[in-house]
Amino acid sequence: MSGLFGTLTSAARSLDAQRFGLDVVGQNIANVNTVGYTRRTADFAAIAPTSRLNAGGGVEVVGVRAIRDSLLDRRLWQELPNERMQTAIADSLSLVEVALGDAGASLDQRLTAFFDSFARLSEDPTSATARQEVLLQGQSIASGFGDMVARLNRAQRDADTGIRGAVDQVNALVTQISGLNASIASAGGSGADVQTLKDRQQEAVKTLSGLLNIDVLSRQDGGVDITFGLGRPLVIGDSEFALTATATGPLGLVTLSDANGVSVGAEIDSGTLGGLLQVRDTTIPGYISRLDDLAYTLAGQVNTIHQAGFDLAGAAGLPFFTPLAGATGAASTLSVNATVAADPNLVVAAGVASAGDNQAARQIADLRDARVMFGSTATLHDAWGRLIYQAGTDTQVARQEQRSRGEIILQVESLRDSISGVSLDEEAANMIRFQRAYEANARFFTTVDESIEVLINMVGR
Repeated sequence: MSGLFGTLTSAARSLDAQRFGLDVVGQNIANVNTVGYTRRTADFAAIAPTSRLNAGGGVEVVGVRAIRDSLLDRRLWQELPNERMQTAIADSLSLVEVALGDAGASLDQRLTAFFDSFARLSEDPTSATARQEVLLQGQSIASGFGDMVARLNRAQRDADTGIRGAVDQVNALVTQISGLNASIASAGGSGADVQTLKDRQQEAVKTLSGLLNIDVLSRQDGGVDITFGLGRPLVIGDSEFALTATATGPLGLVTLSDANGVSVGAEIDSGTLGGLLQVRDTTIPGYISRLDDLAYTLAGQVNTIHQAGFDLAGAAGLPFFTPLAGATGAASTLSVNATVAADPNLVVAAGVASAGDNQAARQIADLRDARVMFGSTATLHDAWGRLIYQAGTDTQVARQEQRSRGEIILQVESLRDSISGVSLDEEAANMIRFQRAYEANARFFTTVDESIEVLINMVGR
C-alpha cells in the first residue's frame, strides 16, 4: 500500500507542476504588452526512481526561466547609439535650417538689397536720398549677420540644454542599474523576482545605450558592469560613477567629465549625447565660421573700394564698415563705421575727386558678381548658397542615416522578439498543453485514490 501512497504523492506533485505551468502561461499573457518583459518558461525535471521496482517520483518544478538571447541584446545595444546619434543631429539641424532661412529670403536678400543701393547711388551720385539708402542697407546687412549668429548661438545653447538633460538621464539610469545589480545579487540569481529585476535591468541598459556608446560586461551574480569611451566606468557592480556637466566659457556651454574629473566629451562619439555634442561643438561652429568668412570678405572688399574713392565733398573715403581685426567673430561684430553712419555725405560714390563721378559706387555694386570667396572661385551669394546647401545636406544625410539605422534596429528587435517576446498563439498552445496534462494527472490521481480505497476496503474485511 505504501507504493500506492507514493504514487498518489507523485500524482499530487504533478498536479502542482502543471498548475505552475499554467501560472507561467498566465503571467506571459498578462504581460504581452509590457515594455521590456521577457517571455518566461517553466523548467521541469523528472524525479528519479528510488528502486528498480519504482517507476519514479513524478516531476518537480526546477524553476522559471526568462528566454533571452544575449547576442541579440548586445547587437541592439551596439546599434542604438548610432541611430540615436543621427536622430539628435537631424532634429537639431532642422532648427538650424529654420534659423538660416529660405534661399532668397534671408541674408542673401539683404546682400542683394545692399548692392542694389550702391547701384542706385551710381545712377545719381549726388543724391542724398541714395546715400541714406546705402547706409540703411549697410546697417541692415550688418544686423542680418549679427542676427544670424545670434540664432546659431541659440541653436548651440539648445543643443547644450539637450546635453544637460541627457547627462541627467545617464546618471539616473546609472543609479537605477547599480541598484538593480545589488537587488539581483542579493536575490541569489534565480527565481521569478530575479527575472523581473533582470527585465528592468535590460530595459535600463537599452535606454542607456541610446544615450552614449557603452560596453556591457555580465557578472556572475547576474549584474552588469558598464563602461564608456576609453574604458571609463559608469557602473561596477553596485557602485555608480556619475557624469558631471560643468558650465564654462562665455556662452556657459557645459563640459563633461567622469567621476574622477577627467574631461570625457571627446570620447562620447555616438548616442544622443554624441549627436548633440557634434552639433554643438563642430557643426554649428563650422556654420558660424563660414558666416565669419563671408562677413570678413564683404567688409574687406567694400572698405578697400570705399577708401580708394571720394565722398560728396571730394575728400578721401573712410572705411564703410568698421575695420575687422580678423575673420573670427566678424559676423557678430560687423557694423557700419559710426563716422560714416553719422554723415551720409561721407558715403563714397566717386572714384576721382569729382562730385558727379560714380566709379566707386559702381565698383561696389559690381561686387555682387565678383568672385572673391574660396580662392576667387565664388561670389558672396555663392558662399551663402553653399552654406544653406551644406546645412540642408547635413540634415538630409542625418535623416537618411537615421532611417537606415532604424531599419537595422527594427530587424534586430524583430529577431529578439521572436525569441524573447510573448506570442499569444504559442501561449494558447501551451495553455491547452498544461490544461490537458492537468486533467490527465487529475484522472490518474482519482484512479490511484480509488485503488487505495478498494485496497483499504479489502484489508478492512
